[in-house]
Amino acid sequence: MVIDPDVRRLFALLGACGLAVSAFSYVESFSTERMDTIFRSSVILVPIWMALLIPMYAIEYPASRAWNFAWKVLARGMPRWVAPSFNLLLLISLGHILWFAVHAGGWGAPDIWDGQYVLAARGHILKTLTQTEYLELRAAEARMFATAMFSLFFPLTMYWWFRRNDGHAVREARINEN
Repeated sequence: MVIDPDVRRLFALLGACGLAVSAFSYVESFSTERMDTIFRSSVILVPIWMALLIPMYAIEYPASRAWNFAWKVLARGMPRWVAPSFNLLLLISLGHILWFAVHAGGWGAPDIWDGQYVLAARGHILKTLTQTEYLELRAAEARMFATAMFSLFFPLTMYWWFRRNDGHAVREARINEN
């Protein structure tokens, strides 16, 4: 499948916008006043991410079905810094997830129930929080989501920006595997 260069540029631009919104959301997560706005704007990123992911997998089919596609095949035909950058972003995202889990005392989420700040999981209150603890956990949750979205948008943006349109990199990968 060949994608029109204008569509490829549009996808690269959408990916870059996703990166920008993720970075902006991360920075804004340090301001507790705009927490709900950050979540609403970040939720819009998920369908955009899917709109960029599905055509990539269709173009790279059947290589995209391989278990090592994201680690080995995807980075071929791109600059050398893309794969290490992607791995670093995944580590940063994982670090934010673990930091949130440690500070939340498990896999609960900060919430407000009956006017009280609580840490809740699966419909149960794990802990009652102060307003400061609640705001800190909400900010950590926003940062966790922003870093996850940034690490998900990065490879897609690089794919649409750098990858060749003719499937040359996939053919080259198949030759190198044999």
